[in-house]
Amino acid sequence: MTDSGSLTGGPPSSGAGPAAGAGASGGDAADAGFPYGRQAVADAFREFVAASPSAGAFYVTGPAGSGRSTLLTWLFLLGQADRDDAGSGGDRTGPVFHAALGARGRGPDDLAVAIGEQLGYETATAAELLSVLAMDERPVCVAVGDLDEAGAVPDERHTARLVESLLAPMALLPNVRLVAEGSPKWAQHLGDCVVVDLDTSGWTDRAAFDRYVAALCAFVTETGTPTDGEQPDAFARAVSRAAYPNFLLAQLLVLDRVSAAAEPDAAGADAPPDAADIDTAIDVDGAVARHLVRLSAASPVAADALYALALAGSAGLGRSLWRLAATAVAGRRIETQEFAAAVELSWALLQPDRAGSGGSGAPGSHFTLRHPAVATALLARRSRDAELQARRALVHSLAGQVPVAPADDGPPRPLWQRSDRTLLSELLRQASAVPGALGPLLAYPEVLLSADLDAFRTVLDCSDEPAAAALRPVLALLHPATRDQPARLQVAAVQHGLDDLAAAVESAYDGLPFRALRRLPGAADDRQSAPGPVDEPGHGSVQGTVQEPPRVAVTEAGAVEVGERLGEAPALRWTLHGTPCTAARAELLDGVPVVAVADREGLLQVRSAADGRLLRPVVRADEPAELLCALAGAPDPLTVCATADRLWVVRLADGSTLTELRFGSDIVAVRRTGGSELDVELGGFGIRLSFDLGVLRTLKGVSPAMSAAG
Repeated sequence: MTDSGSLTGGPPSSGAGPAAGAGASGGDAADAGFPYGRQAVADAFREFVAASPSAGAFYVTGPAGSGRSTLLTWLFLLGQADRDDAGSGGDRTGPVFHAALGARGRGPDDLAVAIGEQLGYETATAAELLSVLAMDERPVCVAVGDLDEAGAVPDERHTARLVESLLAPMALLPNVRLVAEGSPKWAQHLGDCVVVDLDTSGWTDRAAFDRYVAALCAFVTETGTPTDGEQPDAFARAVSRAAYPNFLLAQLLVLDRVSAAAEPDAAGADAPPDAADIDTAIDVDGAVARHLVRLSAASPVAADALYALALAGSAGLGRSLWRLAATAVAGRRIETQEFAAAVELSWALLQPDRAGSGGSGAPGSHFTLRHPAVATALLARRSRDAELQARRALVHSLAGQVPVAPADDGPPRPLWQRSDRTLLSELLRQASAVPGALGPLLAYPEVLLSADLDAFRTVLDCSDEPAAAALRPVLALLHPATRDQPARLQVAAVQHGLDDLAAAVESAYDGLPFRALRRLPGAADDRQSAPGPVDEPGHGSVQGTVQEPPRVAVTEAGAVEVGERLGEAPALRWTLHGTPCTAARAELLDGVPVVAVADREGLLQVRSAADGRLLRPVVRADEPAELLCALAGAPDPLTVCATADRLWVVRLADGSTLTELRFGSDIVAVRRTGGSELDVELGGFGIRLSFDLGVLRTLKGVSPAMSAAG
């Protein structure tokens, strides 16, 4: 949202200061800093904060330009001021907002991580954050803005996922207050919440709005801009009637009239209506459309450049990439001088991070569309097919900037490691908005290792492609970045069953300090030569594919070695390196020989005893296990973990802890004796435990994050 005091987003004019900031009671000076007659919102917010119980949602909504984000910022500042006033004479009360951030450019997990960091929690997903908040009884207040700009490239489906998977469940928690702003349609997902619709008259004082519009028109008069012979007061009243209560619409209507007055030969169809009927004949779409038509008439490149920014989304595009994007959208080469002229023409609609000389922006600046309605109008003027074609052209144009190495046979190989990181991150971001474009890029390990990790996490979080979903847990294991990132990526890929990616890492990077899964040559032929029954205490005899239970060992370095004895000499089948392992055990799970592995990150893996293939999704327990023992198989596999004097039962479907026991002595060994009974050795004595699987499987359990919080 721009500064509402001038036509170009600059500082407000002197006439828009104290008068425009007056409260709902007209000239009342109370809370004069609250923006433009919206004291009623401040009063409703104070009631919401003071209400009991300390839960629920406060949702600010309205059309683009109505001041939602500005209002949310002021509510945050108002909360800080109230807290400071309350604490001036004694013990200071706690903060009104415990976390405040925007959803712009974020997905559900990405936003959950950011909220968790501000609240002091270590969480990796939206589900983990919700579990922590549910377990922690302390009241918190979280503010989230820019809901409509969620996602690597904003799209309604990203906002829907964010609301449904994170914000709506959060608003239902009894100890969480949620303050948010976005489109009206999302309010219904937040339950019984306080809805502040800025498009209704009750939340904006009419007298303050009239003074604001009068200040705008006075600014026009001071600059000497004609208004077709109309009296400024009459024009201001007409604009106020048409725009109330939307401040941005008032800006656009005034700017529209100024532009029309400067075009005496403009066609009647494109000119705005007279002041007499301006309140019924003008809307924001019409005003924006006329601006775009004027820009296109002066320079077609201006419309193409703005369209490229609309496609790029709220994050905008860097100066070095914007001309490239406009060229892709225009479908032809654009000369430097032509593009510079287009930038000057569209400057009033742009908001760079840093302005340079001549309005071109500093080399590292990012250009974004200042008026949200402009992006909406630009995208609406083209069909969905045309928009998709333009997005695809933008992706191809960005990919064409990646250096390539000639190859003796086959196509040239992209040199991703030599690519600019900004270019690579933008390529991934734009590819996520084109169906089928992101998956091929994710097959290159150099892309994963060269891109910015935070930006890449957002791309994966917002993508619906299967390859992106498979990589999300892998990327979580690459934080924070170290010099051994290639080896860590290979290990993470193996841990999550992405063997092709692990092989690609080894092929692309020489001299890895360690390898992940290594299958020994010839082991497969040997172990399939004589299939026979597998006997294990407590399990009976089942038909398997190996002669005897595999031998499993954890080395001093934390590697897992799995082998068998063939004749007189032992033979390794496979080894697992990388993240040091704390426990490994050969098991029979549903009649299949497996090796259960736990590492120091708390990850639990179930791999084939034959070749090391991952048989189940990797889950995270609430702490690293030193001992493992299978407890039950399908339909809901359970395993027992033990560390020191603690023993707990983990559901392999999600890593949740179903129950736990504490003993006075450290646990030495755990062995399943049959059915659902366990023998637990405690050093000098033992105990037999019997579990009721029917009861266990009815428990919801707590996630690792919940257990950590408790």
